Amino acid sequence: MTSGGRELFTGSMRTRAICLSAWAFVIAILLYWAWRMVGLGIDLKQDFWVYSTPNHGIMDVNNALDNGGRVLREAESIADDDERRKTPGQRRQEADQIAAGHPPATIAHPGPGLFDSPVNFQNFHDRWKHLKPVYGQILRGWVQTYEHLYRNDGPAGDFGMDYPPMRLLILSLWTWNVQTNYPGITAYPRTPRRVFNPDTNRSVVATMDIVQPLLKFNMLCEGVSALAIFVLVWLWMERRGPDRSAIGDPADSSSWPSRWGDPMLLAPVVIFGICTLLRPHVSWRMSLPHEAGVSLIDVRISSMGWWFFLLLRFLSVVCLARFLPRPFRAPMCAMVAATMAWLNPASMLDTFGWPQWDCWLPPFFLVAAVLLTLNWWIAAGILLGVGCMFKGQLLFVSPVLIICPLLAGWPGRFFRIATGFIAGAGMIVWPWLVTNASAGRWIFLTFTIAACFCLLSVTRRFVWRQFRQTWRTLAADLPATLTYTILLSAAGVLLAVCCLIFLTAVHRGIPPIVALLAVVILLVPWFLPRRLIGAWLLFAFAAPLWLVGIYAGGSRSWWDIGFMYGARRHPVMQLGTNSLSNLSSLLHDRYGWELRDVITTLNLPFIGPTPLDSQSFCATLFIVAILLCSIAAAMHLRRKDPRFLIALVAPWVLFTVLLTQMASRYTTLPAVVASLLIGVSAEMSLLAFLQTVLACTMLGNQMLKFSPATAPVAFSITQRTYPDLAWLMVLLAAVFLVSALMPSLKWRRPVEVL
Repeated sequence: MTSGGRELFTGSMRTRAICLSAWAFVIAILLYWAWRMVGLGIDLKQDFWVYSTPNHGIMDVNNALDNGGRVLREAESIADDDERRKTPGQRRQEADQIAAGHPPATIAHPGPGLFDSPVNFQNFHDRWKHLKPVYGQILRGWVQTYEHLYRNDGPAGDFGMDYPPMRLLILSLWTWNVQTNYPGITAYPRTPRRVFNPDTNRSVVATMDIVQPLLKFNMLCEGVSALAIFVLVWLWMERRGPDRSAIGDPADSSSWPSRWGDPMLLAPVVIFGICTLLRPHVSWRMSLPHEAGVSLIDVRISSMGWWFFLLLRFLSVVCLARFLPRPFRAPMCAMVAATMAWLNPASMLDTFGWPQWDCWLPPFFLVAAVLLTLNWWIAAGILLGVGCMFKGQLLFVSPVLIICPLLAGWPGRFFRIATGFIAGAGMIVWPWLVTNASAGRWIFLTFTIAACFCLLSVTRRFVWRQFRQTWRTLAADLPATLTYTILLSAAGVLLAVCCLIFLTAVHRGIPPIVALLAVVILLVPWFLPRRLIGAWLLFAFAAPLWLVGIYAGGSRSWWDIGFMYGARRHPVMQLGTNSLSNLSSLLHDRYGWELRDVITTLNLPFIGPTPLDSQSFCATLFIVAILLCSIAAAMHLRRKDPRFLIALVAPWVLFTVLLTQMASRYTTLPAVVASLLIGVSAEMSLLAFLQTVLACTMLGNQMLKFSPATAPVAFSITQRTYPDLAWLMVLLAAVFLVSALMPSLKWRRPVEVL
């Protein structure tokens, strides 16, 4: 509980009244600010979608329609097979429904959707019963799409699709919505196109707004990210290690003057006020070659005064929030950070200007970080496992959250989050892992046996107590040598029984890892702490699930197509044309390195000389950096240090800077997550601002190539930044890595100097 919260219950009546009034005022400000920012964000995003029409990247939308159409064609084929297998009774029942005016739903003619107006519980229930067979056919078509591509092209084939399972499912449902409302539309309509809808017996006009359902889903993901950032900043700004409170931190003093921030934080606010008064009398803008043909973006980007005021305005808001007294500093900084994430211009460029689906990644990572902070490790792991099935790039940054409890000396928490991760991912790919009834029965049997032994292990205290009493009796009546001989013999018999079970299972053709799992299920519950029983039961479900996928006829098509094919499909140093300035672009354009050029040889123990090409070399650097970030996260997590937020941001920056085969749109991910730095210090928030500017520069450079006439001056400036802007990107990545590894001062209050 914060100091302000404690005073509501422990202070005098006057103190309680002051604190209650202050909290009511702060909550009112937060609610009003949130209401205004939500409305402003929705309007800005929709306006930006319309404004950036010439620069839309329609190739990704067309690719989504094409891949979603594959799933629908598979589903229609499955529906035809189901129709041929119908019994005479089912056909008579269907004829009665048609005669009564309630024809069954089909993929081509599904009828009203689940959430179509009017929405109430009865309508939702009736529509679900009506559409349930169609949803089943689409889900089966979703699975069969991967299987058919894999069977036709093989593990190393050219599949033409690199969507992970959940991404394909979401885009298939959107494609189904488009083709239901606009029959015959298979490509993005840049200009309005009239089509005939047989369901309504009238023609409809398909416009670029067919993407609106996806844009709303993108907006929902951005809102979840902003909310998670709000919670994370608030929680970690209120966290203080026991060592500081033990010595009497000045911030815990009961006097209000000691709770305010450093007075130097007011300097940007004063400067901003002075500059606002002088702004009408001062103009600082670069001369433009063709004043008549420039756009609003050109006017802004060429105005040094606009850039100065933008930075000063941002810095003033952050410093003012960090100057507030301690009970209210955390929520106000959290609101500023959430606003920066919600109104982030780089994210708008990607999700509405392009549009793309990269904004699906941060919500899973950030909400998992919130759950981890609240000590809900299993839920955090499940969320990460599900999230990586939307976009595989989450696999590059999630190790920071998964490994940090192990490095912090908490093996139980590591077991929970790792078990949740494999369980969450396994539940999504269940249809590919469990391909026959015997595999499903084996999972159920294994889980049931594990549950029984866990239930029996509840009585272990009684069993061990009886064992100790018997042991004391034997030790009193028998010689010590004979007593220890009996104990060692019993342990040997138990070990021999376990070895016999293991060897018998292997002899009968069962894989060794499966036999080992059987032995582990029998023994571990008797020694496991009770707080880990739930995680162990989840492990007893997830481990057999993955084992049957490996040894019982499971398919790996979802992995080879959704995750591995993407890297094989684009054998270049970076995606896009001269847009992303990172380490790979610097190595390629300045030093002539190619993706498969052998750079050096790495000598590893037990492995020997290993040649590293450009891709492996950059990946090795990234692995080392991620390990360092995990160490930093573990250190700050144990100390309850707010610099844990830096350790969350650093992997996203390193991900875009160090790895090959990156696209400029991935720079929007660290720009959004970097909003967490407002909860660390005012200085670190400047790095968040810089990351957003760099992301806008590189993503804008690529988008403006679709239509340079949209902003010719901006395009001429951003073009010149490639690839030498990578030097700043590499420096920024190094700053983030070093900052993540630096601990806070323990024994005195840190001073923020701008």
